[in-house]
Amino acid sequence: MTLLLRLALPLLLSLLPPVAAWAQTTPPAPAAPAAPTAASAKPPSAGESQALQLFKLLDTNGDGRVSRAEAEVAIRLKPSLAELFRRTDTNGDGYLTQDEIRAEAARQRAERLARREREAQAGKDGSSAR
Repeated sequence: MTLLLRLALPLLLSLLPPVAAWAQTTPPAPAAPAAPTAASAKPPSAGESQALQLFKLLDTNGDGRVSRAEAEVAIRLKPSLAELFRRTDTNGDGYLTQDEIRAEAARQRAERLARREREAQAGKDGSSAR
């Protein structure tokens, strides 16, 4: 599974309303809408769509970004997400944007495809030796 989808969505939904207040601080000024990028121009895959839905759930203040404080709910449920947050936050500003989520999803998809190709090639090499 990709990105934040490793969480149990029903569990997260049941915990989010009472816990959302933990992540609330004085909301920063909303970021100016970013110009569409190549990554955001194409329609999301099924996995990306699910990740983006979860993104919207975690974005409790509605500023279009998920802060580390907002993600803390998910990180407490699954501590390995802390590393995923760090890796996905490519500009190091402490927030995840939809473009960063999409870029991480593309990176993971590319890794999966490369692994499958290596496995398929290893299978061909092994069967031709017989």
